[in-house]
Amino acid sequence: MTKLTGIIEYKAFAEGTKSESSRPFLCFENGTQILLYKKGDNPFENNGFTEFDGKKVTVEGELVNGVFEVISVGESD
Repeated sequence: MTKLTGIIEYKAFAEGTKSESSRPFLCFENGTQILLYKKGDNPFENNGFTEFDGKKVTVEGELVNGVFEVISVGESD
């Protein structure tokens, strides 16, 4: 398991395609970001992160095919 800390932000994903949606990203202080997916959540709705939108969090999980698959998420100081 890997732990990462950053701010969750919902951003446009795959604009102009059938997969276009607003998806959660973990954004780091250095400007990089990684797409998040909460295990067991609907990947097109991503409701598992809505309460954390704009908040600093620590997520625990694994990187799978360029997406960080989250097993647990909690607010961070």
